[in-house]
Amino acid sequence: MKNTDRKAEVTPRIYECTAILLFLFAGPLILFKPAYDYTLVKNITGYLLVILLSALFIIRKRNFVFEIKNLIIFLMFFSWILISSFTAPFGYGAARTLEDYILYLLIFICAANMDFDRNYLYIWLSAGFIASLTALVNFIGPRKYAISTFGNPNFFAGHAIMLLPIAFAMLFIKENTRIKRYILLFFVAIVFLSIIATRSRAAIFGSLFGVSTLMFLVNNKGMRKWGGYVTIFLAGILSYRQILRWIDTDIRWYLWRGALEMIKRRPFTGWGTGNFVFFYPFYRIREYFLRPQATPVTIHAHNEYLQILSENGIIGLLLFMGLAIIIIWGSKQKRENVPFESLLIKGCIAGIAAVLADNIFSTNLRNPSTAMYFWFLMGLSAGKLDKPREISFNISRALWYAIGTAGFVMCVFTSFYRIMPEVYLKRGIWARDAGDFKTSIDNYLIVCSLNPYNYEAWYKMAFAHGEAGNLEEARRIYLKINSSIFPHFAKTDANLGAVYLREGDYERSLYYCKWAEWFNPYDKDILCTISSIYLMFYNDVPHAVSYLNKVLTIDPKNDYANRIMNLLRAEGKT
Repeated sequence: MKNTDRKAEVTPRIYECTAILLFLFAGPLILFKPAYDYTLVKNITGYLLVILLSALFIIRKRNFVFEIKNLIIFLMFFSWILISSFTAPFGYGAARTLEDYILYLLIFICAANMDFDRNYLYIWLSAGFIASLTALVNFIGPRKYAISTFGNPNFFAGHAIMLLPIAFAMLFIKENTRIKRYILLFFVAIVFLSIIATRSRAAIFGSLFGVSTLMFLVNNKGMRKWGGYVTIFLAGILSYRQILRWIDTDIRWYLWRGALEMIKRRPFTGWGTGNFVFFYPFYRIREYFLRPQATPVTIHAHNEYLQILSENGIIGLLLFMGLAIIIIWGSKQKRENVPFESLLIKGCIAGIAAVLADNIFSTNLRNPSTAMYFWFLMGLSAGKLDKPREISFNISRALWYAIGTAGFVMCVFTSFYRIMPEVYLKRGIWARDAGDFKTSIDNYLIVCSLNPYNYEAWYKMAFAHGEAGNLEEARRIYLKINSSIFPHFAKTDANLGAVYLREGDYERSLYYCKWAEWFNPYDKDILCTISSIYLMFYNDVPHAVSYLNKVLTIDPKNDYANRIMNLLRAEGKT
């Protein structure tokens, strides 16, 4: 009988261990370099976690467990995200963000109902240790760019700040041997050094805030309880001049001001899930383009709270913050008899707090490599709330089947519709860089056939056609982007102006150049082009000179503007 019971437990145990290894070990480390976004494969590990845990819950006849207040707010938040997605003006933009939210929803539910033991934590910490060492090696290397296995220093730091307070919490387990304490201390030191190596001020602040939150939770009173927060506050006061200088010179200030202009127009409901990128250019503070870090496309507000406000309004932000507060407060009040369980939850709360602090200044909750682990911690914490309720297994089984099926469908969909096009996009970029425009265009066509709304691929294909001399096709694609995919994306207007100018249609060229100027009045190339059109085709010297003067105000040493102004002076026209 014992052997039978042991065999019956083997299969679910395999599911459980495989799920944990895939999500907590492979997830932080896995990359798929053939793809342009080679970190997108991390999402697959999240879906596999959901599929395997759903199967495990069915085999073990696990009832769905929830705390009623948490469940209500959770369902309200995701219902609002769904409503906001279906009412968004750009549905395909909403769909892309909704896919991530579906992933987070599924992970949250599964995490809230799973048993999380010490070995699973050490698996995650092992992956974090490898990723941190990789970041330090990157920093020591010639580029000094600590991207680790996340493709971006900020994304790596956003993940590491969750591990730091959790590992720190494990130091308070009294049963730890001296060797185990030394190992944990070494881990904490390496992870914190790797966060510093990313040079992410937001992540460093988030780390310190997370550790301060942990100290607040594990101590009952006195300076030990409040010392971390007090230290951060005093450090802020002492360095406020430097902080003000950072804000004044950092590009985020311009991004936030533009986001606030968007929010003023639709404060309660926002512009729609995933639609920030489409409407932000109309509200962007134009002086943004005077900053050296400026780019033609702004995808995020670099502040999660402004991002939610702009896309989902005050309603969305209140629901998100309400869910986080309920989970944090409820978990804080919970008293566990098992030291590991108690400290794990305190570490999870501190990790959640670290991410919430970091995302005042970052975009990490817009990237699944951070966000799906944030929602995993939220789920683990929610599963420990007081007064849980259970649903009978007959209903729970249907729920687990639905969640597992949704995970499988999204896993296949992401692989085919998101990751595969990224492979051909990267091939197209490689071919373009090599000057092989035909191969480049062929690869972009595959991307657009797999995902007809991949505006980046359409844009790159139009540019490749223009460089290859296929002006008619370049014009057709740019017009398609402007009319039905992403109006005024990046430099579409400027490129249309250039194409029409090469075709000799100066009236339409001027029309699109004026649009480009409206979005970016500090684009020297556009200003020079408009000046040349006025001079060459309209013989309108005053208008031409006014645009040349704009160029020289921005760049007094501009070669073209100075040369033309000297010629006009020599001819007595200025």
